[in-house]
Amino acid sequence: MNDTLKQKWETLKTEIPNLRIRDAAKHLNVSEAELLTTGIGYEVKPLKPNFAEFLLETPKLGYVMALTRNESCVHERKGIYANLLVNGQTALAVGEDIDLRIFLKDWKFGFYVEDKKGDAITKSFQFFDPAGAAVHKIYKTEQSSDAGWESLKESFVDESTPLTLGLETKQRKVETNDKSQIPQFLEDWSKLEDTHDFFTLLRKYDYSREFSLEAAEGKFSFRISVDEFTELLHKVSNMDLEIMIFVGNPSIIQIHTGKIKNLQTMGPWFNVLDPIFNLHLRTDHIQTAYVVNKPTRDGMVTSIELFDNEGNLILQMFGKRKPGIPQSKIWFDLVFESIGREKNLNSSFV
Repeated sequence: MNDTLKQKWETLKTEIPNLRIRDAAKHLNVSEAELLTTGIGYEVKPLKPNFAEFLLETPKLGYVMALTRNESCVHERKGIYANLLVNGQTALAVGEDIDLRIFLKDWKFGFYVEDKKGDAITKSFQFFDPAGAAVHKIYKTEQSSDAGWESLKESFVDESTPLTLGLETKQRKVETNDKSQIPQFLEDWSKLEDTHDFFTLLRKYDYSREFSLEAAEGKFSFRISVDEFTELLHKVSNMDLEIMIFVGNPSIIQIHTGKIKNLQTMGPWFNVLDPIFNLHLRTDHIQTAYVVNKPTRDGMVTSIELFDNEGNLILQMFGKRKPGIPQSKIWFDLVFESIGREKNLNSSFV
């Protein structure tokens, strides 16, 4: 254990009370996982790296809070892990409450954590990538199963093997973004039959997601302002419209499906503060925002996509829909009316 780092963190917590561990790690120029390991032997216990097996056992935990984030957005959803499926390095949780798309290749470290603040103890399972960045966290609630938590602790905590982080530097893929291919790319875009095929299309042309939306601007994509995006959220809330909000990182995507009601702005943070769903979005991190249309065999599917200044996808938002069912015309009309744009004539509902 790095006693010097532990002391620096203790000093920092005294100087800046209530500082979150992610922000403390940045302040100390270390990863969140490195900072967390200073508590090993006390409030932090390493987990066996059997993460696929762990995920299959998560329904035992009962009613919990699942947290997934990236640098600009935090997505917190309460519920029960259900319908877990693992296929090699990918996994799904497709319950009504907790809806996840998981990519296990970069799930490197796991910890059981008991964070004590006064008389309160926050219990969680936390997972990190090879660079020590948080991938996913599961927090105990008052409605969680005590027996389930003890069962997973007993099965997966491993304090017998010394933990060596061996952190790796993240390597960002740089796409070619060849402009000469744009006409053919847009032609192929027009022939999409499923929204999931869009990722395959990007790989085929070696385009970044943001570059592709810039290339399609005026045909399949429409740039909007941050204010237009937040105003749309307020309209969605006022209309009691059910939507889908996707937030992720390279290792996981977490989805909320339902209404949003309690919207609050606090400094640069735009927040949804509902009983089962919280969203915390740094609007000052949003560099570009787009309305995006993708044709499918079920008609056009319309989303909002937000990007930071490095082209990283921060958040996606859709109207509530299921495969095989057309998107809501109310959602489609609301999006285009809210941003004052004419509707794409290629859009259709079947």
